Amino acid sequence: MAQILVNPFDHRQTMQRENYEIFHYNNPETCTCPPHQHDFYELFCLLDDSLDYIVEGRRYAMKPGSIILIAPGQLHRADVPGPVRSIDRFVLWMSTEYVRALTGPLPHFRYTLLGDMTGRNLIQPDDDTGAMMRQLLFALQRESARDDADSAQLSRSIVTQLLIYCSRCVTRAPETLPRRAELRYHEIVRVYGYILTHLQEDLSVAGLAEMFFMDKNTLTRQFKRLVGMTPGECIRHNRLEAARQLILSGVTMQQACAECGFSDYSAFYRAFRATYGISPRAVAAAADRGGAAAV
Repeated sequence: MAQILVNPFDHRQTMQRENYEIFHYNNPETCTCPPHQHDFYELFCLLDDSLDYIVEGRRYAMKPGSIILIAPGQLHRADVPGPVRSIDRFVLWMSTEYVRALTGPLPHFRYTLLGDMTGRNLIQPDDDTGAMMRQLLFALQRESARDDADSAQLSRSIVTQLLIYCSRCVTRAPETLPRRAELRYHEIVRVYGYILTHLQEDLSVAGLAEMFFMDKNTLTRQFKRLVGMTPGECIRHNRLEAARQLILSGVTMQQACAECGFSDYSAFYRAFRATYGISPRAVAAAADRGGAAAV
């Protein structure tokens, strides 16, 4: 069926891309990595559940919304209490050269992140900052899947914003996230995961609100804060991207339309063209030629 924006767990600890790599994990293999270190920066953002993260022998308690920023050379590992289970999180790798290039015009930021981070790895953003950082991570993941002329520049801007927020937070004393905010993160992440795994079904904001026992307006507002788009926009975006991937793999346009939850091909065609600036037929033609579509 459709490709979704959750990565299978990868045990490698080396970067394959030059500047950054981002992974959205939700699987039970978090605690299988032994203590390790690498020559790039790592940002670990916990979306759900709780765990301890150990960096250079110092143990940090993480809750939903917590972030760990690891400098090159620091020995680290996640420590998940209890039975092995799925842990929803983002992992962002950034090469040292990339971070140095981004911090060039930002002296305070450069001092904060390129200095000694011993004992300062835990970042506990306030509600608004945390929501913005998670929104940026979702946006960066979507952008990393694209391959057009603007992707590198837009990704650079997103990573810069993330690091600026880190710089602002990293010197603050850790604060405990309010229980209410913790529960809200958990609820929205559950809704997002449900959307990704049920694209073929009849999805609506009202239906999701009823299913997850939330007010429709509250769901829309909080979802947009976390994910960067409304539930309706998220459903359409992921259905279109799933359909594009299916067409590129050789599936017919009509079949991709049906498999990704679109009941009307004309509406699918208009939405596809408005989003990607190219028709599904042009994508299919590029796939037939063995080339890549310009989307």
